[in-house]
Amino acid sequence: MKVKINQTLKDVEGKPLNGEKGKALTMRDVCINSLLTPIQGDDEKAKWEKYEIFKKLRDASSEVELKLEELNTIKKAVGKIQPPLLMGEVFDMLEGK
Repeated sequence: MKVKINQTLKDVEGKPLNGEKGKALTMRDVCINSLLTPIQGDDEKAKWEKYEIFKKLRDASSEVELKLEELNTIKKAVGKIQPPLLMGEVFDMLEGK
């Protein structure tokens, strides 16, 4: 499935959120941060899968082709790491809403 990863996340008022150095916070930023944040209980296999997805996201500029399993891995990481607002927006974007 092709996913647009450069979509900007918005705050509760619908204004774009700023990330590092005042740049707009994108879905790509949140997904990478979530994938690279250690989660207790992850074994080497899970860490390797996250790293492989990270490389895809890192190397893509606006769209990336992701398998269903990769989407689920991203959603699991985002769900555990991010607050509800960011999690909800990323899930919507990943599902094409």
